[in-house]
Amino acid sequence: GNEVYDSLHTRTQTEGVCTRHLCNGALMVPRKRGTEPRSRDEVLKLARDFIDEYYQSIKRFNSEQHRQRWEQITREIEDRGTYDLTQTELVYGAKLGWRNSPRCIGRIQWSKLQVFDARYVTTASGMFEALCNHIKYGTNKGNLRSAITIFPPRTDGKHDFRVWNSQLISYAGYKHEDGTIIGDPINVKFTEVCVRLGWKPKGGRWDVPPLVLSANGHDPEWFDIPQDLILTIPISHPEYK
Repeated sequence: GNEVYDSLHTRTQTEGVCTRHLCNGALMVPRKRGTEPRSRDEVLKLARDFIDEYYQSIKRFNSEQHRQRWEQITREIEDRGTYDLTQTELVYGAKLGWRNSPRCIGRIQWSKLQVFDARYVTTASGMFEALCNHIKYGTNKGNLRSAITIFPPRTDGKHDFRVWNSQLISYAGYKHEDGTIIGDPINVKFTEVCVRLGWKPKGGRWDVPPLVLSANGHDPEWFDIPQDLILTIPISHPEYK
């Protein structure tokens, strides 16, 4: 048979989690960028690589449309240090990013990814509305669908839009004075954050914490997820309760 060598990793502009001699693909929490915005030169280089790949994908590479779009991007970056993706570029980039993800068992569905453009959002309540739509579409009454919701991008690192939850739907965790934990242990600290923000917990094993969202660099706000959006599966064991 034929041998095929993956060379995609050699074209990346950022350092991956793996090295030539060590695979870290199973790491759940990869390294993250800082909050400092990229330099104009770095943005230009990344934008050039992306826009060239986009126009190659639609078989319009080096066309007049391609050249005009690059001139527009260049002007935007020179003026304000960044640029805005068009709707089609955003969808392409989201699907491409998922396809090239270093670890995700679901990425075989990359071409079917539903992209929700929420860059118009300006408030935490707007984020909440968009995420409710995301949950409703994705859960689809149990017939799950792949989706991503994209909020306004980082600009200066001071006006970020953030989802504080590690997962949109999870279970709260409560640590008692004797050290025992009720609920999900991984969410104990996050649950404490929710309580400090004003959320009133029930203290049960299956409490779904609120969505904690911050918009445009403002303080976080919490929002209870509507009960009809939370799909649960009853599971029982013949011996253990």
